[in-house]
Parts: sequence; C-alpha cells; structure tokens
Amino acid sequence: MSWFGRILTFVVLIGSVIWMYFTVQAFVARTNWKKRADDYKAQYELVVAARDTEYRRNQASEDSLKRLLLTEQAKYLDSTKEVDALKTASAAIVAEFAKLQESYNKEDVKAVKLQANVDNSLKELDTVRKRSTDLENEAVALVLATEAAKKEEVKAKNAARLALAIAEDNAKKVEELALKVNELRASGGSGQGTVLRAVTKPPPPVLANLRGEVTNVAGELLTVSIGIDSGMAVGTVLDVIRLEGGGKYIGTVKVTSALNLFPKQAIVSFTPARRDIPLDRLPIGDLPKAGDQVRPPEALTGAR
Repeated sequence: MSWFGRILTFVVLIGSVIWMYFTVQAFVARTNWKKRADDYKAQYELVVAARDTEYRRNQASEDSLKRLLLTEQAKYLDSTKEVDALKTASAAIVAEFAKLQESYNKEDVKAVKLQANVDNSLKELDTVRKRSTDLENEAVALVLATEAAKKEEVKAKNAARLALAIAEDNAKKVEELALKVNELRASGGSGQGTVLRAVTKPPPPVLANLRGEVTNVAGELLTVSIGIDSGMAVGTVLDVIRLEGGGKYIGTVKVTSALNLFPKQAIVSFTPARRDIPLDRLPIGDLPKAGDQVRPPEALTGAR
C-alpha cells in the first residue's frame, strides 16, 4: 500500500474516532438533557401541586378572615351602640355626681358645724365628768371621815363607859375596903385573911368556848381579838395555842390593866411556856405570832 493510502486510512481512522466521540457526546448530552427535563417536569408538577395546595389554603384562610371580619364588624357595631349607651349613662352619672357633690359640700359645712358642737359638748362633758369625779372623791373622803369620826366616837363612848365602869368598880372596891378596914379596926386585927380574900378576889370566869386570836405582837405585849364584850377583865388568863403543825402550846397571856381592855380587843402580857429561858432568847417557833389562837385554860384539859 502506498503512503497516500496509509495516510488516508489514518485520516479515516482519526475521523471515525472523532465521529464516535461526538456521537457518544451527543448521546450522553441527549440522555442528560432528557433526565434534566424529566426532573424539571417532576419538580414543576410538585411546585404546581404545592401552589394549588397553598392557594386553596390561602383561599380557606381568606374566607375564614372574611367571616371573622364580618363578625368583628358586627361586634364593632354592637360595641359602638354600647359605647353610645355608656356615654349617655356616663353623662347622667356625671350630672348626678355633680348634684351629689354639691349636696356633699353643703352637708360637709353642716357636718363641720355639728363636729364643732360635738367637740364643745365633749369638752363640757369632760369638765362635768372631772367635776363630778372630784365631787365623788370629796364625797367619798367625807364619808370615810364621817365613818372614822363615828368609829372614834364609838371608841370614845366605849372608853368612857369603860372608864365609868372601872370608876364605879373602884368606888365599890373602895367602899368594900373601907368597910373591911372598919371591921378590922373594930375586931382589933382578927379576920385579916377574909379581908385579903375579898381584896384579891379572882376575875369572873370566861366562857369555856371562848375563842380569839392574836392580831399583833410587840415584845411581851400581845393584842388579841376579844375584849370586854367577850367577858375579859383584869386578871383574866388565857392559853396561847398554835393550831398549825398538829397543835402546840405557846404559853399564857394575862390582862394586867383595865386601861388595856376594849370592847372588841385587849392588850395582854405574854408568859412563854418555857419560863427557864428569857423571852429574847426563845426560838422563833416558841414565840407567839399573829394568827395564834387564845382560849381559856379549861378548854385545854389534857391537850398540852
């Protein structure tokens, strides 16, 4: 084969290869374009379907909004009517309030006047109350003073009666002593024992059920709650008993002076049960105190 044929064969081979390349490229391009077209078509259909769905959704929303708008418009009309009614009522209320305010202002002036009158009345009432309290206090003081005066008068009368009784008793004793002295003189000294017994006769006995208590203690002098009205006399001796703690004998008391006797109480001299110890050295438990009971010795037979 000649060189020309060889070159022509090579050129034809090269052309065949190029044609085959372009053919393959055309097939691939056609295949890719078709796939892309199919994809575009599918996407387009999806977009159209989505648009239709969104359109229908928007259409339904628009219809709902229209209905809502109609409802709100109806509410607006009703609210407008209600606002007009409220405005009318508010105007009436404002007018009524103005009338009430005017009445309140007038009544407030009256209230101020009434308050001033009430304040004046309260001040006068406080003054009257204070004056009444002062008068009541003065009346109470006068009543207390009157009662105290009455008590002092009773004490004075009792003291006077006591002094009179003592004077009468002493006068009788003087008369009796004078008679006894005359008898002694007439008998020349015989019968002296009879005269001494008459002079030193014991006091009248007190009731066996007599009971009293110690009200005050001042050393060896005690104040008891029984006196002349209970039969107490000069020389009367009573036992002092402490009832608490099972009972205890404290000592005796004796009326030593008619001046210490009163209608409801008496001042007596105390003699302790333990006579071997001075009074100021006795234990506290052996000393009398307020509340201890006094009674006749006969009432304590076998109790010591």
